[in-house]
Amino acid sequence: MAHAKFDFTGEVVVISGASRGIGRTMASQFSKANATVIAIDRDSEGLEQTKQLVPQCHIRSVDIRNRDEVHQLMRYIKETFGRLDVCINNAAIAPHAALETYPELVWERVYDVNCKGTFLMTRESSNVMKDLNTAGAIINFSSAAAMRGSAGSAAYASSRAAVESFGRVVAIELSPYRIRVNTIRPGLIDTQVKPLPQSMKESLEKRIPTLPMQRPGEPEEVGNVAMFLASDLASYMTGSVVTVDGGSLCGTYPSQHVTDDDVRYRWVYE
Repeated sequence: MAHAKFDFTGEVVVISGASRGIGRTMASQFSKANATVIAIDRDSEGLEQTKQLVPQCHIRSVDIRNRDEVHQLMRYIKETFGRLDVCINNAAIAPHAALETYPELVWERVYDVNCKGTFLMTRESSNVMKDLNTAGAIINFSSAAAMRGSAGSAAYASSRAAVESFGRVVAIELSPYRIRVNTIRPGLIDTQVKPLPQSMKESLEKRIPTLPMQRPGEPEEVGNVAMFLASDLASYMTGSVVTVDGGSLCGTYPSQHVTDDDVRYRWVYE
């Protein structure tokens, strides 16, 4: 796999959902690119593991659903580091349940984390960027689930679609302050804890061969896109949604050689 080469020397980056998966990988990638990284999550134990793997990063336990905790986080960043260049809103939850039995409490929690958390982090981080006159970058996370129906994902998929719409709105509102807002829409990424539950294992064994690239993506491949969007190379991008799904939204892997046996169109080839 090719590794993106960026230099974020002197820049401060906050990443939510950094206790595992894509968030932890991005904490490592940005740290290796010389950024000062603040890795946040409500999972303190997971953050400690991130710290062991990325010792140069700073960790802080934060519940992004809580306005006061997010505000305190941003005040800490402003007072401790004196700047904030990039905010990556990666944290999300994805419980699945059938519509007729979907608990209201679970629905509310999905929206609290995925939507309210993204809103609070975006609002508070952009306020710091404006106060410090920083031409910053905010990167939100959606999912390919926002673009297609999947049984059991009513709350998750709709919350991800809401984040995409939210990103377009705030991109416009923050453009006078030179703050860019973009959204990453990952597809199937290999972040699950192994061994997989048997039902998930069987589902993936059926799904992966149908993907155009016939494999799940790696967290680093998503992180590479985040680094691009955070960098000056993406200086003319705001309000965009970038899909990183190996082509899954385009269609499925071709199962056979393409032929045209329709006799109605033989004349086209003559």
